[in-house]
Amino acid sequence: MKHNKRLIRIIAIVLAVLLAGGVVFGALFGALSEEQTSVGKGARSQCALEMEYLEDEQALRITQRLVYVNPSSGRLKDVVFYAAGNMFRRQDGLMYGAEDAEKVFFAGYQPAGIDLRTVLMDGKPTDFGFQGEDELYLRVACDLEAGQACEFQFDYYLLLMNCGAFQGAGDTDVRLSAFCFVPGVYDDATREFQLKKPLSYARWLYCDAADYTAELTLPEGWLPACTGTEALVESNTWRIEAKDVRDFALCFGRRYRTFEGKTASGMPVRVLTNVRGAGGKVLAEAIAAIERCEAWFGPFPVDSLDIAQSDYPLGAMNFPGLIWVPGEMMDEGEALAHQLRRCVAQQYFGLSTYVDPTADAWLSDAVSEYVACLLLEAETDQSRFLNFVNRDWVSALQQTVPGGLNVSSDAALFDEYSYDIVVRKRGAVVLHELRLAMGLEPLLEGLANFYRKGAGGGTLVVRDFVDALDATGGSWEDFLADWVYNVGKYVDQTMVWYE
Repeated sequence: MKHNKRLIRIIAIVLAVLLAGGVVFGALFGALSEEQTSVGKGARSQCALEMEYLEDEQALRITQRLVYVNPSSGRLKDVVFYAAGNMFRRQDGLMYGAEDAEKVFFAGYQPAGIDLRTVLMDGKPTDFGFQGEDELYLRVACDLEAGQACEFQFDYYLLLMNCGAFQGAGDTDVRLSAFCFVPGVYDDATREFQLKKPLSYARWLYCDAADYTAELTLPEGWLPACTGTEALVESNTWRIEAKDVRDFALCFGRRYRTFEGKTASGMPVRVLTNVRGAGGKVLAEAIAAIERCEAWFGPFPVDSLDIAQSDYPLGAMNFPGLIWVPGEMMDEGEALAHQLRRCVAQQYFGLSTYVDPTADAWLSDAVSEYVACLLLEAETDQSRFLNFVNRDWVSALQQTVPGGLNVSSDAALFDEYSYDIVVRKRGAVVLHELRLAMGLEPLLEGLANFYRKGAGGGTLVVRDFVDALDATGGSWEDFLADWVYNVGKYVDQTMVWYE
């Protein structure tokens, strides 16, 4: 079914009715003694998607059914969902800075967003409205007792901009992340839903785990890569299944060549790219990193991994079982290898062993950055590791970052440049100092303990990380806290060679 492109574009721009009340965002970094939250506990939501890509209109027609269980201890009168696609409605709502915007919006700004046609609850119309400064959230009326379930149904068009953003259509692929309606995390203490604003330089989607099934109809000759597994069920229609995931994403393109392999444990790995000579190298790098992580931390967190070339221009983007790699990075040698190692590590720390993606971002990004460097050391030697450390981290240690931000500060407080310096690189230094104090094998054991703590599905916090380290022997809370908050003191020191 074809729809007039101009009509869809006009409809997508029309503003929905704003509801009264604001959106409550997550709290800033708490004390080390904070208790584990209730995220991910109880029954999971079940999300079913029927999607058709309308190539001429550059839009997806989507019917979404979501079985939602009230996770609170009381009655819910409404549920608030992410509606991140509406970021593209207005140019002043875009989350990218000027320099990145030139790379991401290579075709200039074109209005896009969500054209929401109907919302049903248990088959009947219900009240709804977009809210927030840029209409990034959707509040839907309901009446649910604690533990009670209902089915929400959304019928909508997602209009995609020609761009390299986290949602968009480019020359190589169509990218979809945070593209459907995802319920926020309900906080019983505040009786509000916690939601995060999109960030360009760190993960931000804060949500409970859910099970996804999708039927995706594509134009002839297109191939998907996705979170979960996909199978061609009929001509040009694919069935996708992903269980117990928080950040469901997919992409699809028509110019892919496919390279497939398996790890020693038998886990399938697939690379989709059109860069000549890159597919086999990327496949080998990914398999090597996965096999080493499996030896250190246990079985890989997902059943398969897709690595897809993408028009997203700002470095690799990582989702459960899916990595997007910019085309220009596909043949960049060591830079690509480091990104792949970091993404493989993050499949364990941040995507599986789940932490709040902004409030506790360092427990994912700093840990994954350091594990990537340990993978380099394991695959080469310590001299290569130290050369990387001194080339990549020392300059970060010597730079003054205004605002008193430290490794554990909320990611939303940074700009991209400062986040890379403070959280990823100085955070990796904190892990390195732990290694020097504990020894490499006890640190790896502590990280494996931390990974196993996430197996129950809850959101892990700093207390869990400390407990995982302490289980190896000793007491590491004071040591860790001192380095997290004081690693910036290196700014005042002259460093010739950091070991």
